[in-house]
Amino acid sequence: MKYILLTLIIFSFLSCKAQSPIIPLGDYGTEITEGSYQKDVDNLLNPFEGTWKYENGNTSLTISLRKITMYYNGRDYRDDLIGDYRYVEDGVELANYLPEFNNTNDAKHTVKGNALIQKNWFPRCPECDDGEPRFVLSFLDPERKYLSSEIAVRQYTEDGVEKLKVWLYDAGSAVLPYEGAPESIRVPYGEYVLVKQ
Repeated sequence: MKYILLTLIIFSFLSCKAQSPIIPLGDYGTEITEGSYQKDVDNLLNPFEGTWKYENGNTSLTISLRKITMYYNGRDYRDDLIGDYRYVEDGVELANYLPEFNNTNDAKHTVKGNALIQKNWFPRCPECDDGEPRFVLSFLDPERKYLSSEIAVRQYTEDGVEKLKVWLYDAGSAVLPYEGAPESIRVPYGEYVLVKQ
């Protein structure tokens, strides 16, 4: 009987050790190790889900976002926002990846990420409340994959209308693939306020 009990205790101990550690989003003090899980334990990503649209005359930017859980990136697991966008300038559609939004291959989306940032982190948000969740997501232009761009997103409600403030910016230097290659993505960098559709 003691042998069986000892075997069960050892098995339980080894089972606990084999489980992946759960790291809450925004916990930058814990090392992300192979097999760990960056989990949205407080459902901070949920308010960002949906379709959001910016309009200014004949120019518009539409972004659709959804939360995915336990996405495996080849090293660890994470909860992420993923999505796609459409950009129209002066009535001309320059980019439209919204048809890919329901693609089940989570790695194929043009918008994705889960980096929780504070109000004083770049880009600064003086109007944000302390502790208000904002996220940085990668923003890919598939026709200019050599460029690295990101968006910081803030979700809030104003006069009963749900809004998404987006800061779109260049996230790093790029090696241009050929002389005269475009040096920015097709969606202009800057701030946008989108309304939930």
